Amino acid sequence: MSGNILGDLANATKALNAHRFGVTTAGTNIANVNNPDFARQRVTLGDRGTIQTLTGPRGLGVEVTGFSHMRDQVLDREIIREASINSSLEAQQAALAKAESSMGQEINRTGDSAFIDGVANDGSGAGGLAEVLNDFFNAFHSLSANPASDAEKESLLQKSEILVQKLNVTSERFENLKGDISNEAVTDLEDANRLIKEIARLNAEITRSEANHVGQALDLRDLRQARLEDLSEYMQIETTTLADSGGQVTVSIGTATGSVDLVKEGRFEQINFDDSVPGLPAFSIDGSGEIINIKGGSIHGALHARDGAIQEFANSLDRLASELVDQVNGIYNSGVAPGITNFFTDTGTAGEKTAAGISLDATLSTTTLRTSNTVAQAQGDNTVVLAIAELDSAEFANLGDRSFSSFYRATVSDLAQDVATVDSRLEDEGIVFKLLKEQQDSISGVSIDEEMTDMMKFQRAFEASGRVVRAIDEMLDVIINRLF
Repeated sequence: MSGNILGDLANATKALNAHRFGVTTAGTNIANVNNPDFARQRVTLGDRGTIQTLTGPRGLGVEVTGFSHMRDQVLDREIIREASINSSLEAQQAALAKAESSMGQEINRTGDSAFIDGVANDGSGAGGLAEVLNDFFNAFHSLSANPASDAEKESLLQKSEILVQKLNVTSERFENLKGDISNEAVTDLEDANRLIKEIARLNAEITRSEANHVGQALDLRDLRQARLEDLSEYMQIETTTLADSGGQVTVSIGTATGSVDLVKEGRFEQINFDDSVPGLPAFSIDGSGEIINIKGGSIHGALHARDGAIQEFANSLDRLASELVDQVNGIYNSGVAPGITNFFTDTGTAGEKTAAGISLDATLSTTTLRTSNTVAQAQGDNTVVLAIAELDSAEFANLGDRSFSSFYRATVSDLAQDVATVDSRLEDEGIVFKLLKEQQDSISGVSIDEEMTDMMKFQRAFEASGRVVRAIDEMLDVIINRLF
């Protein structure tokens, strides 16, 4: 038929249909210009071949041979990997920022670690633990200068109670923070398991949709890529495209000896989380119980901050409180005075002295507070309170041969250094991740100008094909109605 006028009409009709798909594809791209998960699509046109006629070879006409979306698979995999690193650092940054707030101590990063507000011995700051600790020892200095003054004793007891409450509250805040981070990890894992199931479902749907048209389930492939990127924000994964599988991917995660598949074809595995051992979170495959390593993503980042810098700060706070109890009580109970009691009482379990358990002895008052431990309790004797006051400049082996204020300054500085390190790494990683996203957008993103150009091109081609149809129609009218 292609060798006659009816064949030409059929070819022109095919052209109309092909260019119509070109216009609608450009329209689809424009409609998804603000959809971050969408990769711009292209209609593929082709000639079905030629046949030999009496007048020579003739084409079978242009047709739509398929559709494609503009994606770079290598770039997509790089983004999945970098998304895990970026998300892990963001989770660490968020956790450490909360730790800084829980500390109740502002960190001034315009200077070095010695210029942390409230940590320096000059007492500057906004009521942080360092300033409260300085006030505590200053109160002993004031009482040593006037040991018979009830006003100085009352001031000392008030400053001591403030110090105790500051230690208790700070410790409680950090325990609550660790609990909040644990809950966030559980929630993130639930979301990750949901995404794993969703990716397996999309795998199966892509296979069914592409049973007769391989590579044509473009919207489903875009959605699967988006879910893979979402999953990578929770944990580090590896993706592999299965050969001869209808476009399916395998999602795997590392183990101690290799890796295990979370998604393969339409099957999937769920992940369990065991956080019963402090500092040793364990992840395993539901069913088989195989232990897996979660190295990246928000889950890893949050738990890394919790069991690293945050736990170290909490431990240091307990060391500070324990040494304070031992040193102050050791001096306050020296001598042979009757009815000797402790200055501090600690309710820590198993004999451990903690920041959460420290408290003042219940019998302390302005009348029972001793300034001396001699039997005579001579008026004006300041030996005990002066000795305690001088503890502020003493160095202790349990604190790394540092004083109380120096130890706390170092503790805060360590946390500040962790914050600065994560901020720096996140800044560098953010640049890399941003560049990769820009590259992906340049390939897969929709350009309004480009799509409008394509739409005009296909529209003009459609109009031209329509004119061919009208011309052939007029020719047929002449042949059929006017020549006979």
